[in-house]
Amino acid sequence: SSSSSSSSLQQTSMNNNDSYNSSSSSLEGKSLVSIEECLDAYKQTSNQGGSSSISWVDASWWHKGDLNGRDLFEQGPRIPGSVHLDMDDIAARGDLFPELNPKNLPHMLPPKELFAAAMDNFGIQKSNHIIIYGRQSCFFTPRTLFLFRYMGHDPRKVHLMQGSFEEWIAAGGEVETEPTTVAKAEELLASNLENNNKYDYQVTSNAENVCDMNDMLRYMNINNNEKENQPTVTEEHEDVIILDPRGSSFASKGHMPGAIHIPYSKLVMPDNSLKFKPTEELRSIFESAGVDVKSERQVICSCGSGVSVCSLFLALELCGRDSKNTFLYDGSWAEWGNDPNTPKIMPSK
Repeated sequence: SSSSSSSSLQQTSMNNNDSYNSSSSSLEGKSLVSIEECLDAYKQTSNQGGSSSISWVDASWWHKGDLNGRDLFEQGPRIPGSVHLDMDDIAARGDLFPELNPKNLPHMLPPKELFAAAMDNFGIQKSNHIIIYGRQSCFFTPRTLFLFRYMGHDPRKVHLMQGSFEEWIAAGGEVETEPTTVAKAEELLASNLENNNKYDYQVTSNAENVCDMNDMLRYMNINNNEKENQPTVTEEHEDVIILDPRGSSFASKGHMPGAIHIPYSKLVMPDNSLKFKPTEELRSIFESAGVDVKSERQVICSCGSGVSVCSLFLALELCGRDSKNTFLYDGSWAEWGNDPNTPKIMPSK
C-alpha cells in the first residue's frame, strides 16, 4: 500500500465549517447507523431536493461463491443515487500498478489518484457524509469504511448501515431498478490523463494504520530456531499483539507465530452478517481470547487478504480502543503465506 503520512484514522475532533442539515448532523460521529436512521436521513435529504450532503455507497462483496456485487448493483435494484465501490477494481491492481504491487496481491489499497478519480466519477465530495451498505449475506462492508478513512475522509462522516439492503426494502426504503454501469479503473485512469490528473476530491492519504511485510518482520522480530524447527519469538515481539480474523483457513492454511484467532464471523450477529454485536459482547469476545482492547501494545490485524481485518479494526475501536496503535497488514496471508522465507505455523499433516 502507499505510504505517506497525515492524521490517524482514529475519530479525532476536527474544526469544520460545513453547514449540516438535520439529517446529516444526526449521523455525525456514528460509525454504525441503524436502518431507521438511514431511512430518516434519506427522507430528509429527499425532501430538500437538489444535491444531497449524503452519498450512498454499495460495498457488497463476497470472498467466495457466485454472488458478484458489481453485477448485482448494475442490474439493480439499489438505493436511489447510490454508487458501487468495487474493492477488486478500485485497488492497486498488479496489472495497472506493477510498481506498487509487484507480487500481484489481491485488492490492495488503491493509490490516491485512482481513489480520487473514482470519487469524482461518483460525484462524492470531501464534505459529504458517506453511508456504506451491503446486500444480505455479505460480511465485508467495513473494508470500505476503512478505505474512506485511509484516504482522509472525515471519520465522523463515514457510516456503516447496520442491516442489509434487503432490510432497507422491507422497511419501506426506496429503490431504483433501471440497469446502470459502474466505470472500471481503466476508464477512470484514462479520464485522469485527459484532466491532467486534477481532482475535485482531495485525498489526504495516510499510512499510519497500515503496515507492509517489512514492518511485520520488524514488529515481530522473529528468529528461527533450527533445532526445534519452530519459530521462536524474541522479547520484542511481546510488545505486539497479532490478531487474525480468518475463518477455518487459520487452522487449515497456517498462520503467523503467536497470532490470536478471533474469527470475523463472531463479531457480527449470528443471523445478520451486516450487524455488529453489541459492544459488551464484542468486549467479552476479546477478553475470552486474552486480548486487552485498551492495551498500549501495538495490535496488528492480519487476515487472508486484508479485508476481514477491517471488521476487527472497527470492533476494537467500538470497544473503546484508540486506533492510533492498531495496524492493518494489507498484504496479509496472501503475501506472508506465499513467501518461502516468512516464519509460519503450519497445520500438522
